Amino acid sequence: MDSQFAPEEDYNNVVDSYSVTINGFMFCTRHGLEVCDKCPTDNRAANNMVVEDSLKERFTEDEYNTKWKGDEREPITVAHKWVRVGKGKPGCMAHKEVACKECFDWGEQLYRGVHGGRKPRVSRLKNKKEKTHDERIE
Repeated sequence: MDSQFAPEEDYNNVVDSYSVTINGFMFCTRHGLEVCDKCPTDNRAANNMVVEDSLKERFTEDEYNTKWKGDEREPITVAHKWVRVGKGKPGCMAHKEVACKECFDWGEQLYRGVHGGRKPRVSRLKNKKEKTHDERIE
């Protein structure tokens, strides 16, 4: 019996015989590759659409236009990084957690790829100004 209160299906984390979708990114199920010559598949364009808006917010306009390679970027792999966990959903091997942000944060991973593995910059000047302002108040 269908119900309006039935739990919603999580289509961002599913596995079938052809593809595994983890946090909205698709990979071939057999090899865990975003681009696989054996299956054959190239999911970069569809996967980029998932994080495109957040990347535009994080990159400067110049970075987005010159450093971001879009569909020509190096593909991501989840080979030996995921396993079926509760109810057959894909989860990370490290934590056995579906939709693990620590292991499968694609936007962060792509951002760091462009920035050579660096974390996003936090302006020290901004923190200094806030501290100076707070010190003045006291």
